[in-house]
Amino acid sequence: DMCEVRDFTQQTPFLEEHWKNLKNGIKLTKFSQNIRVGNNKMKSTKTILKEQVKAFRNWWAENYTLEAIKELLTDDPGYPNWLEIEIFFGKLIENKEFVDLDEEDQINLLWLIARNWDLGNMIAWLTKGSQLSLMGKMQKTDFVMLSKTLLKLNHPEFNDAKSQIVFSFQKFEKLTPEIETILLKFYEDEDEYTKRLSLMTLGKLGYHDIKNLINQSWRIIDDEHYKIGCLWVINENIKDNELMKNYLSLADKEKGEYLKEYVIQLRLNKNYQ
Repeated sequence: DMCEVRDFTQQTPFLEEHWKNLKNGIKLTKFSQNIRVGNNKMKSTKTILKEQVKAFRNWWAENYTLEAIKELLTDDPGYPNWLEIEIFFGKLIENKEFVDLDEEDQINLLWLIARNWDLGNMIAWLTKGSQLSLMGKMQKTDFVMLSKTLLKLNHPEFNDAKSQIVFSFQKFEKLTPEIETILLKFYEDEDEYTKRLSLMTLGKLGYHDIKNLINQSWRIIDDEHYKIGCLWVINENIKDNELMKNYLSLADKEKGEYLKEYVIQLRLNKNYQ
């Protein structure tokens, strides 16, 4: 449950078909073929984003109960109009239009990015490499801009955007003061997964006070998955055997089954005693 890294050669048939259609759709736009995105040429970006969010919400309402929507128990990858959304996102990147997006536009875009969590095309958080989006060469400044807007949003419907953005900061070469500030603010988020990925990303980018952050996290956050995240950072980034042995001893006192399994794996694979 740490984070899947997607190999597009091992996709489900649905995702394979979606990716095939997506590539074909992008290819068609290059030859100015008449696909649905072409009908948006006379509309403003603001209008298109509003319509895309409204259409998605209408699809929710037609296919799910209010309770399912409230609990986010929706099969968002099954939305039939992803091709239109993703290609439009690619056009925003290609035409360098992010700078023109006001806060309302960014919020609508982040809502759609959250729904794209399982697909990982708008934000390339499930793929290796430095590319921030599979829809084009997204600029780091645009990515940082979206992350700052996302920090202001507390509704659970944006949590899946937060995990993508936070984890994708690992694609950056170094931890700048600006990125450090952003990630530390995400670390304070109430969503455990966002908080855990913030810790992991700070560890990956070499945050100077990561040991104290792990110590604070372990004592305060009573969640076995988060404690797994602490161990992961020590094992993958800090690489301090004595520190690891200390936390493995602490983990032995915990009750979580997933945590216990992870501790066993660490001891077997890394020979921690």
